[in-house]
Amino acid sequence: MNSARIRVSTRSVDPADANDFWRVVTRPFFVTEPIGADTPLQGSIFALPIGTSLIGETTFNAQKYHRSKVVIAESGLDDQYMIQVVLGGQVSGDADGVDFVARPGDIAFFDLGRTWTADVETEATGRTITLLAPRSLVEAESKGRSLHGTVLRGVPAVVLAQCMQSVVLALPHLDPDATAGYEDVVASLLRVSLGIAEPDLSPRPDHSLRDRAYAYIAEHLSETWLGPTSMCAALSVSRAQLYRAFASDGGIALVIRRKRLELVYRELTRAEMSNETTDALALRCGFTSKSQLARAFKDFYGMTPSQARTDGRRTIGDPSIARLHRRLEFFSP
Repeated sequence: MNSARIRVSTRSVDPADANDFWRVVTRPFFVTEPIGADTPLQGSIFALPIGTSLIGETTFNAQKYHRSKVVIAESGLDDQYMIQVVLGGQVSGDADGVDFVARPGDIAFFDLGRTWTADVETEATGRTITLLAPRSLVEAESKGRSLHGTVLRGVPAVVLAQCMQSVVLALPHLDPDATAGYEDVVASLLRVSLGIAEPDLSPRPDHSLRDRAYAYIAEHLSETWLGPTSMCAALSVSRAQLYRAFASDGGIALVIRRKRLELVYRELTRAEMSNETTDALALRCGFTSKSQLARAFKDFYGMTPSQARTDGRRTIGDPSIARLHRRLEFFSP
């Protein structure tokens, strides 16, 4: 079997270790807990990279999920979407203020840069087809709409679900070095499905503006002057246009602050992190002072930078699909 394929299962470990094993395996995505004390966690993942995405099948018993700000920062997956075709069980919860319920046949969308909580209810074994794809790919097909907490049903879901299931069924027979074309197929059918569902989706922001804004933020994140005013001037748009483009994210100022804080968290928790002072790190990540960083960090993560430096290194995830793949491979038998 080609090493690019991932096979992870709680069946590969002692039942007494299953809870801890599954928590660690799923940690890049969320904190996973059993529904009840008498129900140990069970699950499996079979996946393969396709282009810049990762697609596969997951199975699970009844579980609880929570994607917190800490998990977002440590995972490094904040520019990715998780798209799930629900084949068995029911997934319900709150996606950053949006209530959702996804039943068999539905497709649920989750922005991994935002928080959510979910309960998985299943009488037997739950099952999903899961696609991790870059936000740039997903929101290109959604014409810039935020899809966090969106659930597709009916014809739009059937079109996309059949495509994703076909790709997963073919995984055992695919040459991992020739799978990039499958990402294009999935992206094309994602566009069709979202187009069919267009009347039911939220108002669209200016997608090209979002792309330009994200690129500008990434380029100037360390600059203390980066903010709505400087971005409006650089991107030649009004403050109202910029706010509308990021309304579903709480506004551009919150996006900038979140990006800076996530960068600080990743720097604090890197295993190879040097003994850089918090003052120097604050200035390097766009904060005007150590005290400004400390206040913002405590408000956002509920801990101090020094606590994150000490505790976070024990749970830090991998900051890209490629590194995520290598991490999951570690748990493959």
